[in-house]
Amino acid sequence: MGLRKNMAEALELPKEIMLNLPLITLVGREEITIENYKGILEYGAEAVRIGTAAGTLQMKGRNLCLKQLSAECVVVTGQIEELRFLT
Repeated sequence: MGLRKNMAEALELPKEIMLNLPLITLVGREEITIENYKGILEYGAEAVRIGTAAGTLQMKGRNLCLKQLSAECVVVTGQIEELRFLT
């Protein structure tokens, strides 16, 4: 991954594309968009786990809901209280 990272930096290309990493956008505490994800591992009103090349992203909160789901991205809404990558 070191060579790809150096190439991405040298050519000023988006790292999420070159390194197959997720692009995560958080809007306040109410909405999160994860692009370049691998799959949904857990889905419930209080917890969502998303598989990514960087590891499993875990969200905890209240009233979590999948607002959008496509091959490119997933959007989760609700009251997001905790985000973390699991090892």
